[in-house]
This record gives sequence, structure tokens and C-alpha cells, in this order.
Amino acid sequence: MSHTRYEVSFTGNVETYRPIWRKNMLLLLLTAGFALPWALVGSLRYFYQNTHVAGGNLDYHANPWKMFAGNVVGTVILNAIYYGISLTGPYHMMGVAAMQILTAAMLPVFLHGFLEFQLMHTSWRGQRLRLAATPADAIKAMGLPTLLYIVGGVLAVWAVIAGMGGERGLSYLLGGLAAATLSLSLPWMYVQFKRYQHRHAALGDWHNECGHGFRQVDALRVSLRTAALALVAMLLVILPLIWGLSELVGLDWETVARLKSAEHSTESIRLSLVLLPGIFLLIVMMMALPYPYLSVQLQNRLWSDTAHKQIRFDSAVPERELLKLTLRNWLLVGCTLGWYYPQAAISETRLRLRSVSVWIKPEVMGDLQDKPTS
Repeated sequence: MSHTRYEVSFTGNVETYRPIWRKNMLLLLLTAGFALPWALVGSLRYFYQNTHVAGGNLDYHANPWKMFAGNVVGTVILNAIYYGISLTGPYHMMGVAAMQILTAAMLPVFLHGFLEFQLMHTSWRGQRLRLAATPADAIKAMGLPTLLYIVGGVLAVWAVIAGMGGERGLSYLLGGLAAATLSLSLPWMYVQFKRYQHRHAALGDWHNECGHGFRQVDALRVSLRTAALALVAMLLVILPLIWGLSELVGLDWETVARLKSAEHSTESIRLSLVLLPGIFLLIVMMMALPYPYLSVQLQNRLWSDTAHKQIRFDSAVPERELLKLTLRNWLLVGCTLGWYYPQAAISETRLRLRSVSVWIKPEVMGDLQDKPTS
């Protein structure tokens, strides 16, 4: 029997989401970020419960108290390690560097754990999703972009050290190489993560039986185009802003080098006046142009390459429409210092989900009746 087509619908709206977002922001401010698990669970639960597929909505079941406890344990362990490193005297900087590299090298394993946690707490029509993969599969999928990311980080640190040592030419060369390397490694990491997710996510005994239409060469091609967009944004917007602010506040390499001394409050203020606006604008620019291009490519190609004999997906997000919407949304988010975010999140989610269709064999729908999920 042929498959029956179902549209994915989203019933959320700004009027019902803004109070949730406002409460989350207030909680984060009042608790200095400690309420992040409750904010995340509240937002995800709202978007999942308002996403309907074939007559049933998604749901999210994570316990914020358990997430908070996990965060506390992880923070205590990490701080204990860094405290131990600080006791090594003249070797503590080498210890910190080694710890940073080790943490970066473990990114595939961390992402595997994150994805496994998210899927096991996501349900549809009473059935939990799961991840049918091991950490070794994650390392195999994301190892190369992780290595490139580590190289980019080392180059960036080396560039700063060279600049503080007066070797400006070498510093700019290393900085350019670091920017290019990180601009490629981060989207490549994201692409590989999404490929890993679509290849190994499962619902009961349903798992992806396709997953070969979007190949490694396609992933690298999309990552390179995203990296080019990111570099253009940095060259045309971010670097001129940082240069202008540096000239305005009198920040140069000699000032940065003085940060190593005990008394450097003035230099720290100058550095903050340059870096904070630069980082904020960098995030807005990345979310306004490179990320929408990357995400629409992945959504259309990966979802359309996800299928089982009982179910298959199709995604046809209009690329031009999404790029225009996202550019407008993030410019308004930046201009309103975040107040426009609920409207941006709702409008983008609605556009993405209405572009997705699910094809399911009618005879299996009886096996997917809604039932309580603990």
C-alpha cells in the first residue's frame, strides 16, 4: 500500500510564547544563569508540544533538576581539575593548554551524549526516540572537523602571543589562518553532527535506511560555502568595527601586552569596549547570513534523505524566503537588543515546519496510537 502524506504544522504564536521567554530571561538574570535548565526545558517543551505530525504532537520530557545536578557535578569536576593545574607552579599554563586541547578533542563524545540525551527525552505519539550509535561512531563522523577546530584554536592563541611579543606581521598572518580554519571547521562540525543525527536517530525499530544521498563531498562543499560567507562578513563588517573601536579607545598590542601585569584595570576596560560589541555583532552577522544558508541546505537535503520502508520525509524550505526572513529577524533582534527574539523564533519555526511533509503507510498508523509517556 502506498504512503499517505501528512503536513507538519506548528500552532505556536508570539502571544503565548513571549510570556514564557520573558519568564526565562528574568529567571536567568535573577539566578545569574543557574536557571538555564528550566529555561531550556520550558522553551523546548513549548515548541515541541506545538509541533504536530500526522495527528500527534511532539513532546519533551527532560527533568530540569537532573540537568541542573549534572551541570553542578560537571562544573565542580572541571574547577577541581583547573585548581589542581594551578598548583603546578611554572607549568600551570602548559597544563591549562593541554586541558583545553583535551576538552576540544572530546567534542564528538560530548555531542554524542548531548544528542542521546535530547532524543531519549523526545517523544511522538507516546514513543520515545533513541540514538542507535556509539561514541566511536561519533568520533568517526566528527573527528576531522574536530582536529581542524583544534588547529584553528592553536593558531589563534599563537597569533595573540606573537602580537603581544611585537611580531605584528606574524600575528596578522596567523590570525588570518586561524579565522579561515575556524570558519571552515565550525560549520563542517555542525554538518557532520546533523548527518550523524539523521543517520542514527531511531523511533522504535524505525531507523534511517537511506542517508547516502548527502555524501562527505557534499558536506565539505556546503561547509566551504558557509565558511566563505562567514569570512566575507568578518572582512566587511566585524574587522572594520574592531579596528574603529580600537582606534577610538586607544587599544593596541602594547596595551594588550600590559594585561599580563598585576595592575591592568584600564586595559581590561578598553579591551572589553572593543571585544563585547565585536562579539555581539559577530553573533548577529553569523546568525543572519551564514547560518541560515547552512541550515536550509541541511534541512532540505538531510530530511529528504531520511526514510524507512514505513515512513519517509520531504523538505522544501524556500531558501530565498528563509534568508530574507532570517536577515530581517536578526537585524531586528540586534537593533532591539533581543526584545524581538520571540517573534523571530516563531516566524522562522513556522516557515521551516510548514515546508516539511511526512509520508507514512496507513497500515502502521494503528501501531502509533497516542499513549502516556513517562
